[in-house]
Amino acid sequence: LGRSFWREEPIRDLILRRAPITAQIALLAIVISWVVGIPVGLVSAIWRNALPDYLSRFFVILFLAIPTFWTALIIVLVGVLVFSWRPPLTIVYLWEDPWANLQMTLGPAFVLGIAVAAVTARMTRSTCLEVLHEDYVRTARAKGLWETLVVRRHVLRNALLPVVTYSGLALGALMGGSVAVERAFNVPGLGTALVFALGERDWM
Repeated sequence: LGRSFWREEPIRDLILRRAPITAQIALLAIVISWVVGIPVGLVSAIWRNALPDYLSRFFVILFLAIPTFWTALIIVLVGVLVFSWRPPLTIVYLWEDPWANLQMTLGPAFVLGIAVAAVTARMTRSTCLEVLHEDYVRTARAKGLWETLVVRRHVLRNALLPVVTYSGLALGALMGGSVAVERAFNVPGLGTALVFALGERDWM
């Protein structure tokens, strides 16, 4: 890959040093999207056209419309001005100092995870609504199974297949598309390195 013109170091070493931070942010974002998006989509599907459904759809559309870098800037401003938050500015890996590492990566992971969770919630809602009208779901209910068992064993298990597929695609997109969020939080990942390289015209 050549050597950096300004830093005079192999680009391969730069990528190997910063890639774990970006990968950790992407993985945490996917986990957050599951923790938030799947329950919201499931509740929205079960309580269709009721108050929980309206509220969940409102927040889903809201977070789909808000740019991730804007949310990142708001979180940074609130954290710095209100809570005097000072994240570490150097690379700290999870196995070296877990607390310092999470202070650096949780913010961008939350911002990216909420954005992915909005899509996950919409997808979970649509797939659950499809599965709820399948014959095997009606048969399970006719057998007298509890509604929680029907939802957990039959509805959710089959409805999550498209969600898992989307999460794999989103993971790849987050690995390469977290430039603005990393720059907003000043995280020393691949996105920040790319911004610095473009600003310095460090092509090689």
